[in-house]
Amino acid sequence: MSIELGYACLNTSIPMKMKSLRLKTYQERGASYLKELILHNLNYVMTCLEWNQAHQIFFFRVSSDLVPLATHEAMTYTWQEDEEIRKACKKIKEYAKLHSMRLSMHPGQYTLLNSPKEEVVKRSVEDLEYHHQMAEMLGVRDLIIHVGGVYGDKKQALHRWVKTYEKLPEGIKSKLRLENDEKSYSIQEVLGIWETTGIPLVLDFHHHRILSSMETGVALERVVKTWEGIDDPKIHLSSGRKDEKDPKHDDLIRQIDYEWVCGYVDQCFRKDQKIYLMLEAKQKEQAILHLRKRT
Repeated sequence: MSIELGYACLNTSIPMKMKSLRLKTYQERGASYLKELILHNLNYVMTCLEWNQAHQIFFFRVSSDLVPLATHEAMTYTWQEDEEIRKACKKIKEYAKLHSMRLSMHPGQYTLLNSPKEEVVKRSVEDLEYHHQMAEMLGVRDLIIHVGGVYGDKKQALHRWVKTYEKLPEGIKSKLRLENDEKSYSIQEVLGIWETTGIPLVLDFHHHRILSSMETGVALERVVKTWEGIDDPKIHLSSGRKDEKDPKHDDLIRQIDYEWVCGYVDQCFRKDQKIYLMLEAKQKEQAILHLRKRT
């Protein structure tokens, strides 16, 4: 059994930064300025991957913010058709494939497939369409989302999620993975969605510790089965900032938390299996380097 550690979106060791864009600036400066920002952000991703390769890190979450204002109704620039942007994306895709890197993305908290409001669901699907388009261009294998809100009736909210999911294009569904959260939907409830839809699941250990619904080893075993015939499983780990049940992420991963997860992984996996562990820490890649020094 091997654990491949990864980190999310940004690299604190690289002086270069991602760039964002306000709507007013886009309206004032136009598509040519937006194109510059997109190319800059894609170059940032490439720089991160090169740094990762040099430090033997083969798992990385790509930021959702590569294309500022991507799904805004005022967006008129067809960035995905620009040859320079397509070339930059292809370079990333080929580099990741060459070095056997697994790339993922995590659409944001406003991607709510189970909202009772049709407009919110419409916007959420549009956001997934953007992520899927970017995933195809970059070679991203996983799009991770949460169930969403409860809206006063959890049973109906779960029902709406499944109904919306079933209507999604097959391309999006092929990359979607569903994660438990620490407030509303436990791993037990997420497993219920898998039983209906077959969507692969991501067990977030920290969320599970806060909102527990079954024994952790059982949860991991069941989550691993959701990936059979699809891909190597993914799991998430963060450490609470103040204590083990603080939902806010700490700068690094505590050694005791990492050993806690490794213990369950040792129990649930064969020696020839691989699992991808995303470390969600404020100091990003430093969390991996810190653990390597301690193990």
